[in-house]
Amino acid sequence: MRYLITGATGFIGTHLCRALVARGDEVVALVRTPAKASNLPAAVEHLAGDLGLFADPSTRLPEVDVVVHLAGVVAAPSPEVYDQINYDAVVDLVACLERQSWKPKRLLFTSSLAAAGPSPRDRPHTEQDALAPIDPYGDAKARAERVVATATFPTTSFRPCIVFGPDDPATLTLFKSAQSGVGMRVGREPQRLSVVDVRDVVSAILAMSDDTREGHFTYYVSHPQATDLDAIWGAIGEAVGKRVRVLPVPAAVLRAIVPVATLGSKLLGITNQMDMKQYRQVSAPAFLCSSAALTKDLGWRAQHGLADALRNAVAGYRASGALPR
Repeated sequence: MRYLITGATGFIGTHLCRALVARGDEVVALVRTPAKASNLPAAVEHLAGDLGLFADPSTRLPEVDVVVHLAGVVAAPSPEVYDQINYDAVVDLVACLERQSWKPKRLLFTSSLAAAGPSPRDRPHTEQDALAPIDPYGDAKARAERVVATATFPTTSFRPCIVFGPDDPATLTLFKSAQSGVGMRVGREPQRLSVVDVRDVVSAILAMSDDTREGHFTYYVSHPQATDLDAIWGAIGEAVGKRVRVLPVPAAVLRAIVPVATLGSKLLGITNQMDMKQYRQVSAPAFLCSSAALTKDLGWRAQHGLADALRNAVAGYRASGALPR
């Protein structure tokens, strides 16, 4: 099959492009700057441009079978930027595809567990639960899902939980902290979490893109075994060869840091690592989800548990020089 992928040079996108080329598919990648495409397989065709391309009514996209929209922003300086990238660009993409002389067999949209909001500590979210996002990122993703479901062609929105794997800058800070022997969690009880290996996310995308059903579908993507933050710190410590001491931080203390971190990031021109979005996410009791529906409908199952995922991530970080050996 022939694919058009946005966010192809990102964490999941790079792994997906390699898997598609390996199985013999053709890939067209939306590439903003050529330097960012250096890690993509040579067989990948480049489509020059950014997400603004879809807002141009004169845009003519190369004909493909499947469009995978991975592009998005996880950490933004304002709610408006979350809206522009995670909602407005999705509206533009759907409209752009509707204007083409051809239609894709399926559009896959990368949403997030954040679109659903926190879960109970003892019960994972399922697709039947109402969405209740608690931050601008999750809210934009939830609204974008509704737009995707209005398309005149088949679509699938999928909601990954925390994804571990090589070359992910978002989780690299956890591994660096573990290498120093210190981890952090909020409150007395460790947050309960669902996790998934990037290799399993890629296999889920392949299963969803091969789906020939009509209509619109939504799935969570996670490993069936739930965990918690203390267990994750311990497993990361084992993967890097360090014993990690987990320090509990009172939620009130962390909340007091938010305005200071926000002001400091603006003055220094850097990404804020502890804004209100981050605070709300790390102080929630649980983010759990179930992939039972994806297993039932398409036969997909996660193959890599937490320890395996973390060892694989560490090997990749060390191979790239992001972590010392």
